[in-house]
Amino acid sequence: MLRRDIGGMPLWAIVLVAVAGITLAVFLGSASSAGGKAPRYTAPSDASTPTIPAPMPLAVFIGDSYTQGVGGGGVQWPALIGQVHGWDVENLGLGGTGYVRTSDVNGCGRAYCGRYGEAIDEIVGSPTYIVVSGGRNDFGLPTADIAAAADALFGELRTRYPHAEIFAISPWFDDDPPPSDPAEFTRAIQTAALDHEVVFLDAGQPLFGRPDLVSEDGLHPNAAGYQAIAAAVGALLDPLVTR
Repeated sequence: MLRRDIGGMPLWAIVLVAVAGITLAVFLGSASSAGGKAPRYTAPSDASTPTIPAPMPLAVFIGDSYTQGVGGGGVQWPALIGQVHGWDVENLGLGGTGYVRTSDVNGCGRAYCGRYGEAIDEIVGSPTYIVVSGGRNDFGLPTADIAAAADALFGELRTRYPHAEIFAISPWFDDDPPPSDPAEFTRAIQTAALDHEVVFLDAGQPLFGRPDLVSEDGLHPNAAGYQAIAAAVGALLDPLVTR
């Protein structure tokens, strides 16, 4: 017959002490195998916290119908450039306009469209990049007038947006040969640009001799033509921008 106590200690107390001893031995053995340190609690990472993406740089494009995208069936070279760099594009291109020229419903679709300088007031936000392109509509006007308008435009842009990177691109023509002497016009724009720390880019004539890149109106690029213009601009612009 089993005794109910050992040395005066109840049997249930003996069992309790034995179980506690076994538990302690197992814990110490686990700690020893882990380098002598007891395991620590590590709070789980909060994987549900959303990551807020950085805002896209704003890029403003000022220009004529080539910048607006006339003839491209919805394809615009500024949008193509913006997609490559992750820009938020604000396209202020208006057909028939230039550094000096204004336009109306027959050229831009509005009752009145001002020269490039007047587009500044339509800029919404604080642009990181500003691109001014075109000028073919100004050909035939006095070079002095074009130079003065370009100087005023670049000066105003630099004053309002001193931290923006500003670019000026030479005008494009269709598949026909460009005017016999565009050099004087180009020099006027380039000089005005340099005076205001605006980078001048000569993107050549990507449509010249390529009727397949021109729309049915014989004047504006088609979708493939705007792709070609974007490639020509991108080759010059890409090394100069950070994103």
